[in-house]
Amino acid sequence: GMAHALADAGAKVVLTGRVQEKLDLKAEELRAQGAEILAIAGDVAEADTAKRTVARTLEEFGRIDILINNAQSFAPDLSLLELEKVHFDTSLNSGLFGTLYFMQAAHPALKKQGGSIINYGSMMAILGPAHSAPNAANKEAIRGISRVAAHEWGRDGIRVNVICPGAMSETFVRFFEEYPDQKAVYEEKTSLGRFADPYKDVGSLAVFLSSPDCFLTGQTLHCDGGQMMHS
Repeated sequence: GMAHALADAGAKVVLTGRVQEKLDLKAEELRAQGAEILAIAGDVAEADTAKRTVARTLEEFGRIDILINNAQSFAPDLSLLELEKVHFDTSLNSGLFGTLYFMQAAHPALKKQGGSIINYGSMMAILGPAHSAPNAANKEAIRGISRVAAHEWGRDGIRVNVICPGAMSETFVRFFEEYPDQKAVYEEKTSLGRFADPYKDVGSLAVFLSSPDCFLTGQTLHCDGGQMMHS
């Protein structure tokens, strides 16, 4: 949704993820709407992926104005007493450290003309539901380093904000197909009575946060139709 919205706003888009075939499919969708797209496979949990992606982006497009960190592997739902370090590693390596690696790698390019970093948080980090410790800790850590970066990099012209989405996704679609009665349960928890649309709602927010006219930094924005208020 964000990629389509940013492409419609005129951005050249770079996609990265672990599976090249999936990236290529998304890249073709975006090219069909007239966008310039670069798809680079890599695991964000590895620092080299960030360095290589930034280098290829600069080689292809010459500059970086926007960085969005939303890749994430999730740990299994376990109680605190069941958890081991490996369960935290799964979540932290792709989330916290993947976000940090890309922020560090992109900083010199963003500093040249200023820009926007959007990191992904989660309502679960703020609410701390049962059996969510690795994922909640990870997302709260991402919010923490985002605020630090907003302080440290503001004078470099770099704004850093966090989106906590409550959006419909392919995962949710499959979940509701398997458990159709749950859709109404989830929608009841939102003030607006529906999930956020990845393009219209989350994508539009990403475009706003990416705009040079946006004066926000260090903020956490809940694009969830009011789910936080119902929790």
